[in-house]
Amino acid sequence: MSSVSQRPVGRRSIVTVFYFLAIGSGVMRTFSVAFDIVALNLIIADPLAFGFMSQWMSLLVTISLLLVLSIPRGKRSPRRALGYNLDPDFGRVRVLPKRPSIYLLIAGSLAGVSTFFYYYLASIADASVVLPYGQLVIVYLLLGDLLAEKDTPTIIEVQSIISVLIGVLLIGVMPGGFDVPTLLIVLLPMNISSAFFTYYQRKTKRYEIEPGLRVDSLNMRLWSLLFLNLSFSAISIPLMGPATWTTIAATFSALVWLMVGSSVATFLSLVMYVRALGRGSMSVVNSLSAVSVVLGIPVTLLGNIVLPGAFGSITADIFLWTLKIFGIGLVIIGILSLQAADVRSLVIIKVKPQTKDILPALFDIKGVEKASALAGKYDYLLSIKSRSLSKTRTGILNRIQTIPGVESVETMIVLKDYR
Repeated sequence: MSSVSQRPVGRRSIVTVFYFLAIGSGVMRTFSVAFDIVALNLIIADPLAFGFMSQWMSLLVTISLLLVLSIPRGKRSPRRALGYNLDPDFGRVRVLPKRPSIYLLIAGSLAGVSTFFYYYLASIADASVVLPYGQLVIVYLLLGDLLAEKDTPTIIEVQSIISVLIGVLLIGVMPGGFDVPTLLIVLLPMNISSAFFTYYQRKTKRYEIEPGLRVDSLNMRLWSLLFLNLSFSAISIPLMGPATWTTIAATFSALVWLMVGSSVATFLSLVMYVRALGRGSMSVVNSLSAVSVVLGIPVTLLGNIVLPGAFGSITADIFLWTLKIFGIGLVIIGILSLQAADVRSLVIIKVKPQTKDILPALFDIKGVEKASALAGKYDYLLSIKSRSLSKTRTGILNRIQTIPGVESVETMIVLKDYR
């Protein structure tokens, strides 16, 4: 862990960093899935056996990476760990406090369920279908964001999410139409588990160990992966017969480097994903990371040129490709629309004389990211974020004005900021 006072002033805006993290997460996820597809198409035909090996290999790779990233670097005092560049809250491998540990236990257990269904579907469906359908979790996350904010969605939010959803459905369409059984499995157990996993990961990342210092995403990855593996193994092992264990023994050495590559890509993907969750809403982060669906098509085309057959068969149906390209356009439009809608504001508040401390009440208002007490002409400074100016006015400012003792409120729209 590092102290907030040790952080240098960033040269990139907060918004730029957020989109880099969210989209970067999707890019790294594309590479992770590419390694898995090559392994399943060229080396091992048993997805459950591969999943079992891959998940435990991922834990070993994560532990090794964190041990290296815990090494102090530089001569300044206090010395920062190598992992500081990945997450400024990281200092070393450590056991987390009780509450975030409980959050990660729940998140990891649910992720184990989602992971099991991912590998199960890999045995009965095309991965190019499973991945796009998996992005339909955005619906659950948008509803979760709205329930948490006790608010109604803006037109831009609705249009953007619908654009992404229709896009991923079109990208996942097959020659015979939609794979309904796969779609139902993804929509119910797989995506419900993924939605709650995201929710508890977000709660963990936003948990402050001390003022200005949050739980770091690197340790979160380690402990959530451990709980994921335990949950996944508890479900998988009863289904793994002697033939599965024989397959594991026969293919392990041939799969090692593919599993290591997948593990490193997944590690980077989830670290960036968790950091993005600490900065933005769940639905927006997942919409931006849906770039993995778009990248899946060129990766499949180029991959089959380098390794023929490694990424499955490619349809020559012109109409089907037209639908997929149209779907890509819808996903990109949805992502850009969400990006353009984000509004950040600073609010300065003056209270009447003899008013008691209202800082806790201000911080509890949904949309308030930071609340500070001031000395001088004004008494409080708030940093707020919403999806539109109308939400800022009706959803946040009106609530501030209902707090007893508030005398005046001034709002300033943030055009650009750095951290």
